[in-house]
Amino acid sequence: MKTDHTDRDDWEAWKDEATRRSLAQVEAGLVISAEAMKAWAASLGTDNPLPLPQPGQ
Repeated sequence: MKTDHTDRDDWEAWKDEATRRSLAQVEAGLVISAEAMKAWAASLGTDNPLPLPQPGQ
């Protein structure tokens, strides 16, 4: 019985490309630190919520 691997191959190709794009963003400094995200999340619902952190800050 022959198995069609087209869907799996397409999925693997998509994951590979997504990984390459993500690594390029990291190399370009387009990331948000965990500390900035935690501070933003902790500020939600307070009287002084922080603005959403932006990549590269």
